Amino acid sequence: MAPVLMRSTVTDSSVDLTTLIKPSTSLSNFETVDKDAANQTCEELYGPYPSSIPVPMIHKDGRTPSPYIISKATTMWDVKDYPDHRDVGTPDEWIPRDGKLVRLTGRHPFNVEPPLHVHHKYKFITPTCLHYVRNHGACPNLTWEEHRVRVGGTCVSTPLDLSMDEIAAMEPRELPVTLVCAGNRRKEQNMIRQTIGFNWGAGGVSTNVWKGVTLRDLLLRAGVSEKNMAGKHVEFIGHEDLPNKVGPGPFKDEPWGKLVKYGTSVPLARAMNPAYDILIAYEANGERLQPDHGFPVRLIIPGYIGGRMIKWLTDINVIEHETKNHYHYHDNRILPPHITAEESLTGGWWYKPEYIFNELNINSAMTAPDHNETIDLASNIAGTYNVGGYAYTGGGRRITRCEITTDGGKHWEVCKINQIEKPTDYGMYWCWVWWNYDLKVADLVGCKEIWCRAWDEANNCQPNDPTWNLMGMGNNQVFRIKVHMNKDVNGRHVFQFEHPTQPGQQEGGWMTKLSEKPDSAGFGRLLEQGQTVKEEAAPAAAAPAAKSDKLITAAEVRKHNKEEDVWIIVNNKVYDCTEYLDLHPGGADSILINAGEDSTEDFVAIHSTKATKMLDKFYVGDLDTSSVAEEDEVQERICEKTGRKVALDPKHKQAFKLQKKTVLSRDSFELDFALQSPEHVLGLPTGKHIFLSGDVKGEMVMRRYTPITSDHDIGCVKFVIKAYPPCERFPLGGKFSQHLDSLEVGDTIDMRGPVGEFDYHGNGHFLKEHEECYATHFNMIAGGTGITPVMQIASEILRNTDDKTKISLVFGARIEGDLLLRNTLDEWREKHADRFTAHYILSDAAPEGWEESGHSTGFVGKDLFEKVLYPAGENCYNLMCGPPVMLDRGCTPNLKALGHKEENIFSF
Repeated sequence: MAPVLMRSTVTDSSVDLTTLIKPSTSLSNFETVDKDAANQTCEELYGPYPSSIPVPMIHKDGRTPSPYIISKATTMWDVKDYPDHRDVGTPDEWIPRDGKLVRLTGRHPFNVEPPLHVHHKYKFITPTCLHYVRNHGACPNLTWEEHRVRVGGTCVSTPLDLSMDEIAAMEPRELPVTLVCAGNRRKEQNMIRQTIGFNWGAGGVSTNVWKGVTLRDLLLRAGVSEKNMAGKHVEFIGHEDLPNKVGPGPFKDEPWGKLVKYGTSVPLARAMNPAYDILIAYEANGERLQPDHGFPVRLIIPGYIGGRMIKWLTDINVIEHETKNHYHYHDNRILPPHITAEESLTGGWWYKPEYIFNELNINSAMTAPDHNETIDLASNIAGTYNVGGYAYTGGGRRITRCEITTDGGKHWEVCKINQIEKPTDYGMYWCWVWWNYDLKVADLVGCKEIWCRAWDEANNCQPNDPTWNLMGMGNNQVFRIKVHMNKDVNGRHVFQFEHPTQPGQQEGGWMTKLSEKPDSAGFGRLLEQGQTVKEEAAPAAAAPAAKSDKLITAAEVRKHNKEEDVWIIVNNKVYDCTEYLDLHPGGADSILINAGEDSTEDFVAIHSTKATKMLDKFYVGDLDTSSVAEEDEVQERICEKTGRKVALDPKHKQAFKLQKKTVLSRDSFELDFALQSPEHVLGLPTGKHIFLSGDVKGEMVMRRYTPITSDHDIGCVKFVIKAYPPCERFPLGGKFSQHLDSLEVGDTIDMRGPVGEFDYHGNGHFLKEHEECYATHFNMIAGGTGITPVMQIASEILRNTDDKTKISLVFGARIEGDLLLRNTLDEWREKHADRFTAHYILSDAAPEGWEESGHSTGFVGKDLFEKVLYPAGENCYNLMCGPPVMLDRGCTPNLKALGHKEENIFSF
């Protein structure tokens, strides 16, 4: 629990006349850093700067480069060999990027914001690798040595053509500036009515210390006069070529082509005013700019929205009028709330100067408590919780007050502001502030919402209610967090907090619910306008492709090997399976593992004739068989955790030799296969499984199996197998299990992987179907050999004494002898009683005294689950593996009946 902080004294002059602010007792609501700004550098004032080294997510399972590699890196380019997996195959693959950034527009272009908890960690100065990014297309790959900036235009007497070295040789100016995307908090607007912009959360804001040359100095060097400046503008043009959104435009003397540059302009009077600190910047936080932030040079306009700060700057023109650049008009406008997309194009709204968005408006948000954070009521009722967040404004104005309310605005409490930024010589403030308030936990009892708002020195204040606009820009109503009284999985009462939205395509937030939407947002009552929540429809099946004589080379197929573009080859025919990824019953990984490859053998081994026929609708063309080259060699891979060689390869099957076979019961056995060397590890993430395949009576058969060993076991991989002999119901029995039963020491089996939709990372964190999740409790339900995948996860949890995740296992079998690996499970029950429980249920014969020992007979069901499993909760997940009839009839419906959400139920 955070220590108690003193609150501010409130004078009569600071009282909001429409409400009552409770007086408090401290001397000031400002905390300032006592440093002599006049005699110190920015790094001395605001440093040391946080690390700029990105930590890329190099695989969709969440893997990153080893901590050793990151610790040894001195610049971002020291990790350039580790691109984020989402950038692989895009034009931006050459840029290492931090995997913590939330992607708002898919893989490309790169538009991201850091999670709010990251902002809360670093507060005033943002690491450059975690600064928000707004890119309209591919990031230009420019060089310091070749890049030039031209200064010209009709009002320039001495045109300049400057190299970066020449710019850097001029007298520098360095200062901290907060940059804010104009769409910050836009997702809240999209939950009211869809705008024409994508879903920014409240993290589209960051602060760096920027260094460069002032625009004023550059213009004076070019002979620009400070007289007769009225009506004149300074135009800025960037390097990139971008698509024209609307056609030739309204300016007949300068029609827009199919491709346009990103540009803007500011009044010359502002550019020449030294108080406004407009900067031509080439460094951030003491280092040269990173590519996504405009390397080698960009524009910084303190107090303006980020959309005006041109990156990859090439041209500065001083002209007699406002720029005629396409993006200056068709971006960054706040139109009246009744203007729709159609109306905006017919009424000339984009060209009306009164609707341009330049100066930042006042805004604030809470970063603590975080979304879904909980506070235990009983143990904290006498304490306080440190509510905190950021606030910013424009125009060089100072944030003078931040407040919170817990009663819907009837009373406001003044928060403590940490005033880190020093004013400029002209008294300007260009940065956000961070504020906090120690809220009594007892005051949360009966509280429905926590609101925050900010004031600046012009007495601008955030409004209580939103006003919608077509671009969703400038959204700045009070930031509201819902407070829910819930019970956790242990039955304890907790306060759980819910933010309005989550950024990008992340789910969650009270504004996503129809019942929580505002009554109106400036264009009439929402329900009268037909604003309802639309159910997401399943994608329609692709129409059968017309047969084509087109031959496709193997090299062309290999290019289509990414999650958003998946082609496969089956029987020398090429299919585009991209649309089927989310619908595939076996999960996307089963297709992606073969992306860009000939998957005939694998496909036929596990799919029926009916499934093969379904491929017709995804047909692209025939494979040019003459283009098929020799199969690529298996690439050697290294396990980042252990530094050992990895045995598995996701694209190639490899033969592994059986070195030991142990009979466990009448129909179960353990197979121990040797890896390539005694020093190899398997390379299987916890929760994933492997494809085993082999020739069974002339037919290639492939099945998924989960080993009982992990990467902690060196030189071997072991499986527990249950053989299914022929019976009345299945006359042929289990083809592949019988094949495995027939193996003798020295025989081989082919393996390929890893594959699967679940990946446990440790300490309750895991990926489920590529989404990050967190569990405090796992209910595990297994039938027969379905014990192996859940045991794999349980073993990893129990191996780590710091992992406090709790497990309740229900293990079903026909008879006691079918309870595979029971000795290990019983050992866990004794050794880890505080974290692991196991309950066994037998459907056939049970030994004497079975139920008296605390176990069950019959079939799994609601009563059993209610008795032995953890109750439903946000962080309680249910992992199942067993016969389909057991899962579909006995498990899923009964778990749902007990309140477990479908998204918290996972079947291997």
